[in-house]
Amino acid sequence: MTSDQSVRRWGRAGAVYDFVASIAFVTPWTAGLAMNLLGVNGTTPTLLFATLFGTVVVMWSIARWYRPEPLLISIDTVGRALFSLWFVWALLDGQTKALLVFLALELFWGAVQLRALVRR
Repeated sequence: MTSDQSVRRWGRAGAVYDFVASIAFVTPWTAGLAMNLLGVNGTTPTLLFATLFGTVVVMWSIARWYRPEPLLISIDTVGRALFSLWFVWALLDGQTKALLVFLALELFWGAVQLRALVRR
């Protein structure tokens, strides 16, 4: 497998993960259910931002699925590093420990994508 193929493969796999992890946040109703499962209070402003986030991430994951180009995967890898930073910030602020699962997954996908990009 060539390095570009590895970038595409890991980029697509990360896109599938993002799609699955975020699809529940695309509507206020499903986001409310997901947030209740995570132990987060779903106020209207919170649900608005959760659905905006969910919609953007789902659309971004579809774009990376269809065009897993190194540039897009690089941008996504930087985004994963930033998401990880915000998860750590929220955890340090006393938010739900359920975020540890999302943090671990972001770190994993960021690492495998970065590894594929560096080997390119």
